[in-house]
Amino acid sequence: MSENVLFNPGQAISSTFDFNEAYVSAQIYRKKSNKPLLVVQEKDGKLYCVFDKSTAQENSMESKQYRVIKHLD
Repeated sequence: MSENVLFNPGQAISSTFDFNEAYVSAQIYRKKSNKPLLVVQEKDGKLYCVFDKSTAQENSMESKQYRVIKHLD
């Protein structure tokens, strides 16, 4: 079962079409900031994004649904 979250796309730390590139970006940012991050994928399965877990949103007009691929705690 997949886990879905809502984020404002403008708050993405990184976005790319390559999972490995997104994961490396998340690892670098995680090492610098020491904040828990999520690597997520758009519902259409194309774009991978990295978000700070604390920026997850409840239903809002600006939010978009993503599928969680990897947790970096």
